[in-house]
Amino acid sequence: MKSFDQLTWRGQARRLRGLAARALAHYDLEVAEMRLLGWFTNLLFRIRTTSGTPYVLRICVPNWRTPTDLQAEIAWLLALDRDTDIGAPVPMATREGTYAVEERFDGVPGTRRCLLTTWIPGVTLGKHLSEENLRKMGILFARMHDHGARWTPPPGFTTLQKSEVLARGEPRELFSGNHDEAFSPHVREVWDRTRAVVEQAYARLYEDPSGLQVIHNDLWHDNIKLNRGRLRPLDFEDTLWGYPVQDIAMALQDLMSDVTADRYEPLQEAFQSGYESLRPWPEAYDSEIDTFRAGRLIWVANWVSRHQREHLAEHLGRTARLLEPFLETGRLRKVDS
Repeated sequence: MKSFDQLTWRGQARRLRGLAARALAHYDLEVAEMRLLGWFTNLLFRIRTTSGTPYVLRICVPNWRTPTDLQAEIAWLLALDRDTDIGAPVPMATREGTYAVEERFDGVPGTRRCLLTTWIPGVTLGKHLSEENLRKMGILFARMHDHGARWTPPPGFTTLQKSEVLARGEPRELFSGNHDEAFSPHVREVWDRTRAVVEQAYARLYEDPSGLQVIHNDLWHDNIKLNRGRLRPLDFEDTLWGYPVQDIAMALQDLMSDVTADRYEPLQEAFQSGYESLRPWPEAYDSEIDTFRAGRLIWVANWVSRHQREHLAEHLGRTARLLEPFLETGRLRKVDS
């Protein structure tokens, strides 16, 4: 038998299918079909029971998130199901009354954590980025933030905070000195100035812990499903403590990355309109959200420095052209070439 690391990703998925079957044996379900959905950091299978009910089984990548992270995700999903009609996935309990399963399988190294949740129908919102849907997205964020602010998590909930750009223990590679050749003197100046502005914004935000609350921390448009006009959130594995402005900043930066320059402003305004229909816009000062969006660009560049080093110089130069006007005006905007 080949070692797990010698297999193609399809071969690994086939082997993990056996582990998935063992995990499903913990649930009071009669499984009729198990279909691979894809490998989106974690491996996902769509499960269909003999009664036709669909579910999703996630096999977590080892060392990606901790057991505490998983329990935080489960706790908030259960609370959202109990307290709201937002329609997030609902974790399913095993026969023993637990929600996370740990299983092993021959030929798969180590133990894998697994989570079974209800299936959310529809297509990803990224395929339908209209002003109407962005207004609905703003409403969804406001409802999520309202619940996160009111909810008291159970004992043992994560204490992790989004108190800096790299908040989940990622290697701090970009500014480590290992990539100096990727920075021209001018690009280095732009990135260093941006880093200073972003770090100042984080320090200012976290001076007052009174507004700290549970946030999703990755609720961008492709972590939202659209079904018959309704938006429903997905992928809660980054749940932690933070501020609504940070949640919004991440979503808006990912939005700007995926649309043309002329579309971003109307979509952002529609999002803000939807949010303000339920809650005050949480920005404490002009450019606060755009500053945390610039922090998101630092996170992306750090990722490129770790995984796509051959493209780092080009990425830093291209992104610096966005950051230069931001440093002068406080506004982070895209300019189509």
